[in-house]
Amino acid sequence: MRDLPLCFIVPFYNNGKTVGAVITGLKEAGYSVIAVNDGSTDSSLEKAREANPDFVVSYTRNRGKGYALRQGFKAAWEEGFRYAMVFDADGQHTLTGAKAMIEAALELPEKERERTIIVGSRNRRGADGGGKFANNFSNFWLTVQTGKKMGDTQSGMRLYPLEKICKVNFLGNRYEFETEILVRMAWRGFSLMEVPVDVIYPEDRVTHFRKGADFTRISLMNTFLTGAAVFYGYPRMLIEKLRRR
Repeated sequence: MRDLPLCFIVPFYNNGKTVGAVITGLKEAGYSVIAVNDGSTDSSLEKAREANPDFVVSYTRNRGKGYALRQGFKAAWEEGFRYAMVFDADGQHTLTGAKAMIEAALELPEKERERTIIVGSRNRRGADGGGKFANNFSNFWLTVQTGKKMGDTQSGMRLYPLEKICKVNFLGNRYEFETEILVRMAWRGFSLMEVPVDVIYPEDRVTHFRKGADFTRISLMNTFLTGAAVFYGYPRMLIEKLRRR
């Protein structure tokens, strides 16, 4: 990618109908791809290897999206990439959105880019009411925990700078990780930037978000982060701000 050592990370779990086409589309567009098999039990691993024989991270037990992303980050860093674009395997993300996010990253000065997480803020048409509630819930608590406002904290389409992120020991292994990483990196002085993107919600889309269990995990993570913000997060942000003056 022009002036940006970036790869796409595609985590997948039982996405056999779509993962091969998603990876193929990225590679045909000229992108490097690291696919992460999060313990799939269907044909997903075979499809991913057919589409991306050079690099597939795989393990046998399902550990959750957060764990899969961290394995992808580690592999990307070890392969020499400095940035990673997360692209879901269910077919909802678009190359147009990815290109817009990459262009936004390229417009940033290098030092600023290295400390900015770019989130694809989704066009919410087609999203269900429960998903909107969970997203608004997370948006509210992000503001409480960091003082920053975002419109789509639960979007999984994100561009991450890897150097600092790979050095943090995160707690969440499933969808709560996507909340945790925004908050904890904001505490470390990272900027959170949103770029509007379109997404596709096909009728047969496979989603592994469990409204009960995963919403509970996100709630527990927010409880922890809210308490930690008082004693650690806000003081850390103040120190980071003073350090940069």
